[in-house]
Amino acid sequence: MKTKFYSFALLAFVATFLAIAPAQAQFRIGSDGLQFDLEDNHKPVQASTIVMVKKNELNIGRRNLSTIPCFEIGWNVIHNPNYSLYAGQELGDFFNINEWKSTQVTVNLLQASAANRSRTLGIGVGLGIRSNDYRFASNQSIERTTGIVMPYEIGLSDKGRSSKKSKFNVASLHIPVEVFFGKPNKFAFSVGGYVDMVMNSHTKIKYYGGHKDKVHNFPTNFIQAGAVARLTFSNISLFASYQPTSIFKTTRGPEIQQFTIGLAL
Repeated sequence: MKTKFYSFALLAFVATFLAIAPAQAQFRIGSDGLQFDLEDNHKPVQASTIVMVKKNELNIGRRNLSTIPCFEIGWNVIHNPNYSLYAGQELGDFFNINEWKSTQVTVNLLQASAANRSRTLGIGVGLGIRSNDYRFASNQSIERTTGIVMPYEIGLSDKGRSSKKSKFNVASLHIPVEVFFGKPNKFAFSVGGYVDMVMNSHTKIKYYGGHKDKVHNFPTNFIQAGAVARLTFSNISLFASYQPTSIFKTTRGPEIQQFTIGLAL
């Protein structure tokens, strides 16, 4: 099943790239990755990976005309959680997280971009992987009970150890699209969106002494989408995103949206 997800995402990436590439461009492999050169020697359309070799040197980073970063880290903030599914059960706000320890990490492995001749207006698309961590603020975790997400208080491990930390993680295939205004290699503002296809979700409890417990496959929404705004200063950017898609499926868990703010390289 996961192979089909990867194949679908790759086909979508290639189709988007071909759609923005000019018809009379010439393809070649250059020091900045894969390039499509126009007849007037302008190079407004490029694609690249995050790892390239240039003059016997290994370079890692964004080499094309895009504001989509190679590496991104952000901090998740839960927005307007809805626990109406649990009405009358007095469970409280059980998806309570520590925002400073709830991080979003993204690595974009492939990128493609197109820009006007002055390179002040363009669009970028990417393909990467994303991991969202939600660190619980109290000594609790979540479990599936008859298919529904339920909270529970963490007890002692098999060896009598108390818990050190507990979190919930969602790993996804990440497809971002951003339109930028300005010059990404100097200063640019960009807006866009993303689609994440969830590949795995799990809880993780770490106990004192090193023992860990994991439970996989929670009822999360397969498609999780959101909007993003970004300020790019050469190789560094600041971003803010909002994900209106609930983390969990309707009637299977609390309705939870999130804001994420962070920086990227």
